[in-house]
Amino acid sequence: MSSGEIRRRKNATNRQTASNSMSSKASPLTQTKRSTGTDNTDETNPTQSGKKALKRREYDEYAWFAVFLLAASYFVITRRGGGIHHSRGGLLSSFSKPYQISASSVSVMGNQEEMIRSIFYIAKNQKVSTRSSSSLELAHNHQLEVVLSSPPDLYCTEETTDICNTNDNQEECNKQSSNEQPIPFLSHLISTTWVHDEELGRGFLLLADGGRSGRIWRWEVGGGPITIGRSLHMERSGCRSGLRVDGDDTKMRNGTCPENIFSGSVSSSSSSCSKTASEQKTSSPPLLGSASLAVELTRDAERSSIGKNIIVAEWGEKRIVRVEGETGARTPLVVLVPPPAHHEKIEMESQGQEEEEDDEASHESEEVSVPEWVRVQRPNHLTYTPFGDLLFSDNRDNVGIVYRLKEAVHVQPISAEQSRDAHGWERSTMEDLADKNNVDILFQADGVIEGLALGSDYSMLYILVASPVGKTVYRLPLDSDDDEDDGSGDATSNEPNEGEKESASVFYSMPFEDCEEDHIDYNGNASLSVGSKLSVDAQGTLYMITCPSTVTLLSREQGRVIGTLTSQGSESFTSIGFGEDGFLYLTSPNELRRVKTRIGGMAVPTNLVVPQPSKSATTGGDEQRRHKRDKN
Repeated sequence: MSSGEIRRRKNATNRQTASNSMSSKASPLTQTKRSTGTDNTDETNPTQSGKKALKRREYDEYAWFAVFLLAASYFVITRRGGGIHHSRGGLLSSFSKPYQISASSVSVMGNQEEMIRSIFYIAKNQKVSTRSSSSLELAHNHQLEVVLSSPPDLYCTEETTDICNTNDNQEECNKQSSNEQPIPFLSHLISTTWVHDEELGRGFLLLADGGRSGRIWRWEVGGGPITIGRSLHMERSGCRSGLRVDGDDTKMRNGTCPENIFSGSVSSSSSSCSKTASEQKTSSPPLLGSASLAVELTRDAERSSIGKNIIVAEWGEKRIVRVEGETGARTPLVVLVPPPAHHEKIEMESQGQEEEEDDEASHESEEVSVPEWVRVQRPNHLTYTPFGDLLFSDNRDNVGIVYRLKEAVHVQPISAEQSRDAHGWERSTMEDLADKNNVDILFQADGVIEGLALGSDYSMLYILVASPVGKTVYRLPLDSDDDEDDGSGDATSNEPNEGEKESASVFYSMPFEDCEEDHIDYNGNASLSVGSKLSVDAQGTLYMITCPSTVTLLSREQGRVIGTLTSQGSESFTSIGFGEDGFLYLTSPNELRRVKTRIGGMAVPTNLVVPQPSKSATTGGDEQRRHKRDKN
């Protein structure tokens, strides 16, 4: 190896050593810098954090605007779709299938165009002719529309009851149906009532289904993008025990409530139920459900529809109960009622010989148990007065009676355990039967009562009565000093009884011939008159179902017809009533309709409800208080 090569290698080795030495000396410094990097950053934090905080404050100043934009967008999408008076849930619901239109015009009588325009939303640029009657087109999205529809409930006749309608074979009959068709969920709608929920901040409509054992449905439109629609509110709302079921009248075995199981639209198939249906041996279902609903008045409440307790007329149990909102117990309000005059005479004759055997013992028994009182049969048309009294009707042997349960809001509730036993009670409470002054008769007429409605000033009660020849609306004054005798509003004859000429008067009447093609085949069958077919708006205008699918509007002053609303090709209407959402609701056995109106229904005040009596006055004081009230 040459000396030059040796020197080059030495120089390279020295340079490498020097480089490693410098690197090792520099490492601690670098490590120090890295380890102290956080500290250096912290030294600059005050300036950077200040800038970030400033930007954050600037963003916070505009955060409310972003929230406002989101809320406004949600409101427009969910509430304002199709206009401020749009009948659906909102803009998103506009993409769903539209409701079926049932009626698009309203008829006007005479010179009542201004009155009709004040009630309904009429399309622009329309004028009626000078004829006695013409029509006005309803505005778009304000027509009579079908919002709920169900296939008809076909009920097997007596020959196939054991096959199709019993608890054991109903499901098997459903499985045998070869054609899959829509299964009905509505049996026979009878009435509606509006309930306001303070917790939700909105209301909903309750539908009383009187078919089979009865159901109560809930219909509501929420504030969201999708309509809430229907939901089941109560099952078996009219028949639970079966103790009052008469097989001769209801096509059921004695003591048996029909099951709420629907077999769908029956067609010709191999099943026994379908064969009988194809041979037209089916019929409408038995009506043992809930016939009428009402919200119990709460003293000094913001509105009359606010309340947790619901009053139900149970046809299967033949009574009126109050469903307690806290416990769910069913407190009997009405079980026994005074019979009409001719019923009292018949019962006394049938019991005459028995009473003659022991006059003194019989007399004492009458004073205690009052045997002439009878069990209510078909309670209907539940209506509260501003004082807390409950008005209701009953039909017995083609005689309609209007009763009043005094101070119904003060009936003490029962427990859930007592509620089970109350099905067998022969009276409304466990109180002494000698106290029979709580129920009295306000009105009696030949025919079937189809509706009750308070006037807009709460001093008048309108009563709709159907007879074989037509319908009549009576007007009965309601005063604090009601007449002493029961049956003060007797309308069984054309001439009122002597001394009672100012009690009940005819407000409006019409023969069935006026229905023309929409004629009702009335032959005294009370089932054809099921439902609450009378209502009153806030201005006192009466709405009554005259012909099967026609609503007639009557003026408050003289009972003159101002217009009609007719649904073409629909089922017969069973009830009419207002909701607090600005709609007038109409029901048929399997459908729910509504039309937007400018005027709402008549609201009952709550500040006039009679206060709860003190405990000291309760014992032995109820009879004196009622006597003073009625005789004052």
